[in-house]
Amino acid sequence: MRASVFALVGAAMLVVLVPASSSAQAPTVARPAGQAAGALPASVVIVGMPGLRWSDVTPDTTPYLWQMLDESALGQMSTRSARSHTCPADGWVQLGTGNRARYPVSDEQVDDQCQPVPAMSAGDDGSTHVDRWDAVVADNDLLTFNAVPGLLGQTLGDTLGVDRGCTAASGPGSGLAAADADGWVDHWTPEPIALTPNAVRECPLLVLGVDEPSAERRLGELAALDELVGNIDRMRPQGSLMMVLGVSDLADERPQLHVALAEGPGYSGGLLLSGSTRRAPFVQLSDVAPTVLDYLGVAIPDEMSYQPMRSVPANGVDDRVGWFRELSQQADVQGKLTPPFFGLLVLLQAVLYLGAFLILRRHPRERTRSRVLSFTHVVAVAAAAGPAATYLANILPWWLAGKPVPALLAAISLAGAVLTAIAFAGPWRRHPFGPAGAVTAATAIVLLIDVAAGAPLQLASLAGYSPIVAGRFVGFGNLAFAIFGTAALLGAAAGVSGRSPRTSGIVVAVVGVVAVVVDGAPSLGSDFGGVLALVPAFGTLGILATGRRMSWTRLAALFGAGVMVVSVIAFLDYLRPAANRSHLGRFVGSLISGDAAAIVQRKLEANLSLLTTSVLTLMVPLVLVFLAFLVRRPSGLLPWTFVRVPTLRSGLLAVLVLGVVGALVNDSGVAIPAMAATVAIPVAVAVVVRCMQLDDGDPTVSSAEPAGAGRGAAGSAPPG
Repeated sequence: MRASVFALVGAAMLVVLVPASSSAQAPTVARPAGQAAGALPASVVIVGMPGLRWSDVTPDTTPYLWQMLDESALGQMSTRSARSHTCPADGWVQLGTGNRARYPVSDEQVDDQCQPVPAMSAGDDGSTHVDRWDAVVADNDLLTFNAVPGLLGQTLGDTLGVDRGCTAASGPGSGLAAADADGWVDHWTPEPIALTPNAVRECPLLVLGVDEPSAERRLGELAALDELVGNIDRMRPQGSLMMVLGVSDLADERPQLHVALAEGPGYSGGLLLSGSTRRAPFVQLSDVAPTVLDYLGVAIPDEMSYQPMRSVPANGVDDRVGWFRELSQQADVQGKLTPPFFGLLVLLQAVLYLGAFLILRRHPRERTRSRVLSFTHVVAVAAAAGPAATYLANILPWWLAGKPVPALLAAISLAGAVLTAIAFAGPWRRHPFGPAGAVTAATAIVLLIDVAAGAPLQLASLAGYSPIVAGRFVGFGNLAFAIFGTAALLGAAAGVSGRSPRTSGIVVAVVGVVAVVVDGAPSLGSDFGGVLALVPAFGTLGILATGRRMSWTRLAALFGAGVMVVSVIAFLDYLRPAANRSHLGRFVGSLISGDAAAIVQRKLEANLSLLTTSVLTLMVPLVLVFLAFLVRRPSGLLPWTFVRVPTLRSGLLAVLVLGVVGALVNDSGVAIPAMAATVAIPVAVAVVVRCMQLDDGDPTVSSAEPAGAGRGAAGSAPPG
C-alpha cells in the first residue's frame, strides 16, 4: 500500500470532544466554612440513592448538592454488579465488598426481579443484624468474582480495633454496605433525619441510604436527598470525606450511568478516576470500598480487586455536569441500538453472501458482465469498510440528534463512502488486491490512531465498549481487536503481494511488531488475549508469505512465542504501582495470590454463554457455507484466485489462526471470528471478483496473469 493511504486516513481522523459550555445559575445556599485542607482524615460519609443520575442534579431540584459541585471531584459511575441490571439491594451489597456481587433472590421471586432491601434486627449488645445475611454470603460464594460480603466493615474492625473500627448506617439498604462479614452493623438508625452530630462523628464509616424513587415521587425524593446531604455536610467532622453516589439502577429502568461525587481533602474539584477504569471521568461502584480504606489509611485486602478513586484535573472541560449528561445519553442510546445493530450486521452479511453466490454461480451475460462485476467489487469493498465506518461515525455526535438512528446511519454511510473512495483513489486500484487491501490498511490505521488517542471512537460505539456494562474503558475491546487484527493481517498481505520473499518477511515482521505493541502495551491496547492471538497469526503470515510451509509444530512454537511476549508485557505491568496497573498486571497479581483460576473460569463461562445468546454465533455457519461454495464451485473460484494472488491465501489462513486462538483465549468467544469475518469475507469476495474482471470474467477460459498479480501467479493454469 502507498503512503498516501496512511496520510489520507490520518487526515480524516479528527476526534473532537466538545462538552456543553452552558451552566445554570445556582441559588445561594449556606454551606459550612470549607473543610480544613490537609487535615487528617477522620471519617468517610457515604450518601447513596438508587437511580441517582446527573440529569437529576439541577440548581432548582437539588440546590445544596448543586452548590457543592465546584468544590467536589465528580465522576460517572457504572454500578454494574454480578447481574447485568443492578437492583438497589445488589448495589448496596457490592458497595461493601469492593468487588462485583449481588443480593440473592428469594424463593418467591425470579432472577430478573428486584428484591426489596432486607430489614434489620436488633442484637443484645446494641448492634444490628442484616436479615438474610447468610443467604447473601452463600449466594456470592457460588460466583467466580471472589466477592466477600461485608469485607469493608470487617476490614475496618480488624484493622482499627473495637474502639475505632466501628461502622454506622442509617436508611434503607445502608446496612448491607456497612455490615461486617457476619452481617452486623455497630450503630444503626432507621431514619437518617434522626442522626445527631455525635452520631455522625462516632465511627470512621457512616453509610446513609435514601429511598428508591418512583416516577411519581422522584422530585420529592430528590428534595429529601438534598436536605439530607446539607444536614450531614454541616455535621461531619473536618478532614472527612463525603461521597454522594447513585448506588444502583432502578427496578423499572434500563441500566444507566450514575452520580459519583466526592468532597474532602484531595477531592476538591476535577474529575474522578480509578485504576479499574483508567479513564476519567469513569469510576465503578466496586471502587468505593477501596477508596474508603485508602482514605482512612487502611490496607486494601486482596479480595477487593478494584482500585481507589482519585481526583484529576478537568482539563478543557468547562461544564462537567453538561458533559456527563452527554456521556450518559450516548451510553444509553448505544445500549438501545447495539442488539439490533448486531442482528442487522448478520443480516447484511447474509445478503452479501447470497448476492455473491448468485452472481458467481451463474456468470453474468456477456453484455452485462463488466457492469455486474464492477458493482459487486465496489459493494464488497464497501462492506469491508463497514466495521471501520461504525467507529468513525463517532466523530459526529449522532446520539444528540432528535432521531439518533437516522443520524447514525447517515454518519456510518458518510464514513464508509470516504473509506471506499480512498480504496479506489490511488494507483493500487489496478492490483487485484489493491482496493480491498487499501480498505484493510485504512481500517487498521483508524483503530491504531484511535487507541493512541485514548479510544474516543470505541467508547459507546456500536462495535465498541459500553461504560454502563463496564467490561472495559480503555484500549482494545475484543470486537475492535478482531477488526484491527484482521485488517492488519490482510493489509500486510496486500502490501507484500508481488514482493520478494526477503521483502515480504521484513514487511510482515514490521507490521506484526507494530500491531502487537499497539495491541498489548498497557498504555495503548492493553489486550492480554489479543497478543496471544496476534503473534501466531503474524507468524503464520510471515511463514507463508516467504514461501515456506506451515506445520503444526511451527504453529505450536508461534503460540508459545505469543505466551512469552504477553507474559513479559504483563510482568512489566505488574511491576508498576497497583493503581497504575492494567488488567494484564492485575492478572499476574491474581496468579501470585491464587485467584487466577476464578478469572479463567469466568472467561470460560462467558465464552460458553455467548454460543447460545449472541446473534453473532449465526455468522459462523454462514461463513463456512460460503467458503465451501467458493472453494468447490464454480470451478474452484477461491483456489483459482489463490493461484493468481497467493498472498490472499496467506492472509486468510493467518486470519483463521487469529479467529480460532482469539476465540479460545478471550471471553468474547465466537464473537471474535464472527467480527473477523465481517472484514475477511468481503475482502475475499472483492479479490475474487477483481480477478474475474481482469480475466474477462470466467476462470475456466483464460490463464493469463491479471495485471499486477505478482509473484507466483505467472503462467498458472486455472482449475477445472
